[in-house]
This record gives sequence, C-alpha cells and structure tokens, in this order.
Amino acid sequence: MPHIAVNMYPGRDEATKRDIAEKLQQFYVETFGTDPEAVSVSIVEIPGEEFSDTIQQRYRPEDLYISSRAVPMTK
Repeated sequence: MPHIAVNMYPGRDEATKRDIAEKLQQFYVETFGTDPEAVSVSIVEIPGEEFSDTIQQRYRPEDLYISSRAVPMTK
C-alpha cells in the first residue's frame, strides 16, 4: 500500500512504461516518505475509442482530481 494506477492510450514500449512507473514511485516516495517497496504501480492501456467510457465506468467523479478532454468528469 499504496498503489498507483495509470490508464493510458496504447503505444508506449515496455521501457517507457517502466520509466513512467519508476518515476511515479519515486515521486510518491519523495513526497510522502514512503518505503519504495511499499509502493506498487500498474499501467493499463485502453484503446482511444474506449477510453472515456472505461474511465467514467471505473472511477467515481469525486475520485478524479484532474479531468481532461478525454475524460471530462466533474465533481
């Protein structure tokens, strides 16, 4: 605990996804003083035509802190 979940469009190679995961983990560790071994990161690729619907079904509006053009949810 904690777990960071990233949902993104397909197309990044494994090295890029690993780099993203490591940077997110490091940011969390530096910000909250957490042990790196306690922070997990997942990356799920969602096709563009399914992205908005998938995110809106997966997350409650109150859990989305920054919306985007692709996911225009409001609190």
